[in-house]
Amino acid sequence: MIARVRSWWKNTSKTLDAVIILSLVILLVLLVLIILGYIYNWTWAGLHGKTLYDWLQLLIIPAVLAVGGYLFNYTTSRNEQKATQLRDQTERDVALDNQREQALRAYIDSMSELLLHENLRKSDVEDEVRKIARVRTLTVLPRLDGRRKASVLQFLYESGLTEKGKWIIDLSGADLHGADLVGTFLLSVNLQGTDLSGADLFEGGLSGADLSYAKLVEANLNQTYLDEAILVGADLTRANLIKADLRGAHLTEANLTGATVTTKQLDKATSLKGATMPDGTIHD
Repeated sequence: MIARVRSWWKNTSKTLDAVIILSLVILLVLLVLIILGYIYNWTWAGLHGKTLYDWLQLLIIPAVLAVGGYLFNYTTSRNEQKATQLRDQTERDVALDNQREQALRAYIDSMSELLLHENLRKSDVEDEVRKIARVRTLTVLPRLDGRRKASVLQFLYESGLTEKGKWIIDLSGADLHGADLVGTFLLSVNLQGTDLSGADLFEGGLSGADLSYAKLVEANLNQTYLDEAILVGADLTRANLIKADLRGAHLTEANLTGATVTTKQLDKATSLKGATMPDGTIHD
């Protein structure tokens, strides 16, 4: 049905173009005849005695047809182009979402294989299976959106791979940009150098996590537990730290420029040495 409509419109558009061109040609021919008739005094043309109103009556119809047809065709073409662009964008978004879902499923399947058949939970630090699991995790995260990144962390937590004091998967350097981590607790997880820019950790927990040199620009850490977290050199520019628990947090050389945080909260941190405060000053 859609193909037929497109074919009909294509043929109709060609017809309109032909009508417009023909109208313009007729108008041009009439103008040429009028000019020549006056120059050479063609009596047979009946040009003498004609008023401006007479000429307007003669020329107005083809002119209106030409201009009206052009405007109609132009407007319709633009609307069709916009509709096509919107449809193409929707198709691309759907295709991208499907790719992300397939990537997540493939990751969970592969990690389940390592858990069930390669004894990932009982592996030692230097075992190859751990390295494979880390590589697969760090590789899949940049390909996912915020919601699916949270699913990966939830899977790791539920599988016992990021338990407090016994993390099997090292997430240092992981791309968690824009991750939706509302209510998620990443206790004592190694997130050193992690990109958490724009992540939403509302009422979540990073207690004891190693976030040294992590990027948390504009992250939402409202009511997040950061007690005992290592935030040495972390970039917390414009981060939302309203009601965040900073008890015992290590904020040495952290960048808090423009961050939403109170002095009372910062006073609970273990260290602020060399940290850039919200007002731009450097803490002693």
